[in-house]
Amino acid sequence: MATGTPSQALLCFRLRDFWNTAACLLLWCVSTLGAADVVAQGPSIPQAQIVLFTPSDVQPPPRAGYLDRLNQFGLYAEQFFHDGLTDWGYSPARKEIFHRGDDGNLSVIHVKGDLPAAGGAYKKQWISRQVHDKLKRDHGIKIAGNLYWIFVYVGDPPVRHDSYRGSGNSKDGGWAVLNYTNLPGKISPRSQMVTPLNDKLTLKGCIHEFGHGLGLPHIGPKVELGKGNTLMGPVNRIYRFHKMPDRTKAYLSEASAAILSAHPVFTGDPTARNKLPTTSFRQVTADYDRKSHAIIVRGKLEIDFPVHRVVVIDDRDDKIGGYWVKGFVAQVDSQSRFSLSIPNPGRKGQLKILAVYKNGAFTGNGTKRGIDSATLVPYRF
Repeated sequence: MATGTPSQALLCFRLRDFWNTAACLLLWCVSTLGAADVVAQGPSIPQAQIVLFTPSDVQPPPRAGYLDRLNQFGLYAEQFFHDGLTDWGYSPARKEIFHRGDDGNLSVIHVKGDLPAAGGAYKKQWISRQVHDKLKRDHGIKIAGNLYWIFVYVGDPPVRHDSYRGSGNSKDGGWAVLNYTNLPGKISPRSQMVTPLNDKLTLKGCIHEFGHGLGLPHIGPKVELGKGNTLMGPVNRIYRFHKMPDRTKAYLSEASAAILSAHPVFTGDPTARNKLPTTSFRQVTADYDRKSHAIIVRGKLEIDFPVHRVVVIDDRDDKIGGYWVKGFVAQVDSQSRFSLSIPNPGRKGQLKILAVYKNGAFTGNGTKRGIDSATLVPYRF
């Protein structure tokens, strides 16, 4: 092989080869970084954040006190949802749904309002919007898709914030606004939900509103189960007023568990949470079986996404009130058909039928989310 000084043509060739290689390398880097950026900006597992809110003229209670109390609330809620899901045969991937600090404790953010408590400025549910704005501006917290459990402190008892509200779904996240009651005592994660202390602290009401933030509708108890009231059922005093059994107990209903078991905050899988599947219920029948004294509901789904369960709410005309509707759950077979039995129905009412999808979507018509999207089937027997 000849050796010596390279020719000018050979030098030009090697230079072109260098720049071609460099260009390819640059293109690979850009595409790789772009892909990483897409992954970084993709759907994330929703986080639940606890917030203490005080009006501008109200000093919060001692920090150590409210941190301890709200940690008790959060741990109780996590245990309650986990137990409720597992009791109905689900295996939630995530139990710890609330945001933790570096010390391992649940984190609580204090947000101070712009207006005083005097004059009733904070008796309306728009507290949630102001909290969201301040969390974004002052703490750099992303709001969309996450959950916010907002405790409002306006002073020690008997002063209280009476407007309890909650709203949300598996795509957008959610919020709940309720009262922070500053009383001594400790909530045990294993205690019944309706102990004297828990009742004073409105523990069930607080978790009930957080349930709305997760997308749950009102679903009342089936007293024949011996489990007491449902989380999404009536308030404790109304349940007691009607002399219902097991008045210290509260449980997660089968229908609520079916809805939550697909929520990305519990599955840890947010990849398709933004999709609202096409949903159409076909060939739905609701026939009264005199022998079993039950409504037999059958139907077929037209869908474009894997379905998890079908939920049917029996909204009978003779119910005590809106918190007493009963929920039923059906699985869907390989031909997208379902059937279930509703025992001891009323003589007249309507069924509200919805699908729960594996991405957490809960819809009855494929155009909206939640109970208001239900397909309605009136009945009269």
